[in-house]
Amino acid sequence: MVILRPTASLAKRMKVKLQPSDQSSSTRLGDWYALDIVLSRKQFILCVSSKSRLAVVLEAAPYATLPDRLSDAVTEVLREIGVSEGMIQEERAEMAQVVLAKTLNKSILGTMNDYRFQLEWADQVDKFRLEETLKMSMYLGKIISLALPEGYPRDAALKLFGQEPLKSKVVNPAEVEKPTELQRPRLYVVKS
Repeated sequence: MVILRPTASLAKRMKVKLQPSDQSSSTRLGDWYALDIVLSRKQFILCVSSKSRLAVVLEAAPYATLPDRLSDAVTEVLREIGVSEGMIQEERAEMAQVVLAKTLNKSILGTMNDYRFQLEWADQVDKFRLEETLKMSMYLGKIISLALPEGYPRDAALKLFGQEPLKSKVVNPAEVEKPTELQRPRLYVVKS
């Protein structure tokens, strides 16, 4: 069973009434939070895993079918980051039953707002086409999250599935070697 926690505005568009729930998901990725966003006048739903902050972007319409479409979108993202097929099918089976509930964690809502700002910026600079929801999801998986010890949501997700994270690591500035010799900056004067 997976708990899907849409924001109040998204629940209104889905035409569902949310109830508080103390339950937690039985999936490896935990509960999923969902937010509706608009990019270039096109509507999307941004879903974020509570345990890994892994993001999944879906086209919004039809809103009411979000619970049915979530597992397909999560499967696609998990394949792309390199989770084994057997584990993907286990996660999919656990996501067969979806329970809608109110949001609980403000930290995850903050992460979702940060992701929304990142997508709005990427849309402004034409980083990807809006039909490429998988590419948008993968872009968000490469954004550092300070809420995660792993740093990157895709690495946190891989760790939850018992797999080795990708080679990208967050570097602690205290662990970086200092240069032994200071170099003086050179100043050039250009006469016109």
